[in-house]
Amino acid sequence: MIISLLLWATGYIWVTTCLVFSLPLFLSMVLENKKVLIVGGSHGMGLGAARTAVRSGADVVIAGRDVEQLRLSKEVLGPKSRTICFDLTDATTYVGFFEAVGNFDHLFISASPGGESRFEAEYQNIQNSYLYGKFWHTFMFLQQAVRRINTGGSITLMSGGYAVRPHPDYTLVTVAFAATEGLARAMAVSLAPIRVNAIRPTYIDKEGNHTSIDKNLVGYQGTNGDIGHAVVFLMSNAYMTGQVLEIDGGASIKL
Repeated sequence: MIISLLLWATGYIWVTTCLVFSLPLFLSMVLENKKVLIVGGSHGMGLGAARTAVRSGADVVIAGRDVEQLRLSKEVLGPKSRTICFDLTDATTYVGFFEAVGNFDHLFISASPGGESRFEAEYQNIQNSYLYGKFWHTFMFLQQAVRRINTGGSITLMSGGYAVRPHPDYTLVTVAFAATEGLARAMAVSLAPIRVNAIRPTYIDKEGNHTSIDKNLVGYQGTNGDIGHAVVFLMSNAYMTGQVLEIDGGASIKL
């Protein structure tokens, strides 16, 4: 009887803890003993993924440019996290960065270096465009990153709804997002058995909590936590590769 009560109490505490931290039970500890690297992980959707990864048992390294934001993120994530100040747009730092990080199991890149994106803008060179900032820096970084991924590891890239629903003011954003999704599929083939996927978030409130909207089927915007759950799912599901996971509350099929 005593043993039964102890088992019941242990199970109750475990389930209650998962519910308190808003972590689906199917994600609990799925990344235990895994090392996760998140580039752009000090805020927004990157931080949402980092929080879910930590709660799923991972040791998380987050990289970003803002020292103060990294400090605050470390306070949120706790002892299972480590921060590194890093600028994705500076390729000369890649070697030193990966030496500091070491080998890892899963990579999520949420960073999106900016740049001009309008069709009518004058471009003296491609370096000042959003296409170069988002796509090319990601590509060059990945060429180095794949050497550090452990067996059974994965890469998750991030595009956005403009990949399939263009906005008239953001021409090169659409091009960059579509190219990122194409890169995920191509790398899934080229790097197999390393798994490579992409997420396509749309209508995400990076500062709020399920703010009401009428542009999708669920009636509210997604959150950083919603993105985190999706990213950890792709990291932990060994049968997912070469896919683009749309996270839009049903906006893509709303009439």
